[in-house]
Amino acid sequence: MKSILSVCIAIMLVTAASAHADDSSCKKISALAGQAMTARQNGELLEDALDKIGDGSKFARGMILRAYKRPVAMIDALKEDSVKEFKNEAFRECLDANG
Repeated sequence: MKSILSVCIAIMLVTAASAHADDSSCKKISALAGQAMTARQNGELLEDALDKIGDGSKFARGMILRAYKRPVAMIDALKEDSVKEFKNEAFRECLDANG
């Protein structure tokens, strides 16, 4: 009986650690999305954003291109909202993809 309980606890710990790792990864993705959308809302050139944001990976490039498909807001408060919304969207999609 004790061994079954030990196995159950071990499985719970591994699952909890995995969920924490997913949250950490999703936070990194959200931060990348925020950097990309901030560059977009600040009117930075796409080529400059591709050079300085992220790690040059296909994923980072895709996130930047996705941000640059969105319109630039005219009012600073709306620009901030656009960045927050884009970050939330990226974080939510990451969580959904990781179950």
